[in-house]
Amino acid sequence: MTPHCDGIGYRAGGSALLDKRFFHAFPGGGALKNGFLKLAQLLGLKTMPQLASGGPTGPNKSAGPVAHCPHCGNDAFDPAVRCSACHNPVLNVPRWALHGRDRRFFTRRRLVTAGIILSIFLFILWLNYPFLPNYRILLFNKPSSNVSSASAVNQWSMAGGDLTQRKVARTDGPAAGLPAGKLKWSVATGKATRSGPVVAGNTIYLGGHFKILALDTANGALRWEQPATGPVQSTPAVAGDMLYVGLLDHRLLAMDADTGKIVWEFRAGDIITAAPVVRDGIIYAGAWDGIEYALDAATGDVIWTYQANDSIGSPGPIHDGVMAVGDRAGRMHLLNPRTGQNRLVYRTPKSAYAPPVIAHDLVFFAAGGRLYAIDVNEKEIPGQYQFKRVWAQLWLWQVPGIPRPAGQQGGRWRFSPDGADSGIVASPAVGNTRLFVGDLRGRLYAINPLSGKEQWRFQAQGGIYASPVIVGSAVLFATQEGYVYSLNRESGEVMWQLQLDSPVNEPLAFAGGVLYVRTADGQLHAIE
Repeated sequence: MTPHCDGIGYRAGGSALLDKRFFHAFPGGGALKNGFLKLAQLLGLKTMPQLASGGPTGPNKSAGPVAHCPHCGNDAFDPAVRCSACHNPVLNVPRWALHGRDRRFFTRRRLVTAGIILSIFLFILWLNYPFLPNYRILLFNKPSSNVSSASAVNQWSMAGGDLTQRKVARTDGPAAGLPAGKLKWSVATGKATRSGPVVAGNTIYLGGHFKILALDTANGALRWEQPATGPVQSTPAVAGDMLYVGLLDHRLLAMDADTGKIVWEFRAGDIITAAPVVRDGIIYAGAWDGIEYALDAATGDVIWTYQANDSIGSPGPIHDGVMAVGDRAGRMHLLNPRTGQNRLVYRTPKSAYAPPVIAHDLVFFAAGGRLYAIDVNEKEIPGQYQFKRVWAQLWLWQVPGIPRPAGQQGGRWRFSPDGADSGIVASPAVGNTRLFVGDLRGRLYAINPLSGKEQWRFQAQGGIYASPVIVGSAVLFATQEGYVYSLNRESGEVMWQLQLDSPVNEPLAFAGGVLYVRTADGQLHAIE
């Protein structure tokens, strides 16, 4: 059947037809029709009569049914240029020339496709939203300085020595400044507290009983004293020209390091015994209300807060965009130090209260008498822990087809030579090839930090409650019977030992070739 039409038609990936009603639908349609005819001739397209006759003037003069629906083959068309049989459009015309129902944007196919894409996007967002940067904090809660409490060479300006809490002294060389075990001086600081000494410049800072002290490194002479409202249990931190210390009256103080004058103070929700940490102009301090506070080190303004599961009593190490915070509920929280966003919570049965350490891409911490190592780069997808708990319960019930559940996210190894409770309560000291940690039975262990395998052990006199310190080729530590030891860190051989008159429970400090030890009788000893 030859179509009967005085319009024009063309083929472009299928048959097509434009009839006169299309052009007459517009003012000036005749001129539009003539223009379209000329354009068709220039492009080599065929008019409707030419399609019916096989061409304009060529040798092929045969006629035949050439206009048909490319979808079903039907040759009947309605005025809306749709096939009357399958209702698919058969004209390749400009979008603005189509009937209204042909211009629909929300078609069924598009809605289904959009729904699938949106579902995939929401699933990816659900997996990653805890790890996306908090731009509100990044843009509007900026610190006003870049000070840090990390120790310079021959200094010990914060608990743990540096931002990672590795307890490795920075000296002029591997053999420089090793102490020989001789007592240089001892001074009374009053009734003992849990505050350890820190050293910046020629000054020692420590918290005392209802006071904060600054002493001369040469002889222990008092430089200044600032009264406090109770025993100071927090080890101070020095950053720039400021001294930071937490108090039992819930306050965090920022003081002039030279004079002891209070510059600003911040009140937390509970007592502060954790040592402050300062990095890139932000001071971090945990409190017994279970909140880790991040404040502007220059002004005390809040940058962010993070709620843990229980009270926080130890400083949080920071390295490569990760901060580790332990609490009394046995949880180790890995946070973004700039925004406070959580990326992983590692659960243990008992308190994770000793300061953790970040080194070798691992977080090392003591909890429940054991030493744990977890991957510092791990992230926990929301709901992942709860899913594994259900999986583990089904496996314990011996449900058919349920395999043994995978270990907790991030766990790498644990060290417990005596089983469930090995008496490890001190924070480890971590070097390049050895990790050193003691227990309450007086044993000091040298461990491979990557595998958790014991390399050697040393039996000391008295339990080890204070963390060791690594100085060059030696590891130094003290016991609850007042003994101070220096061991070769590769072999465990005793280099020297010194007995003091009282137990040692507080953190040690090493600076300028001198080991500073505070004993339970309130004495501060300098050993060279």
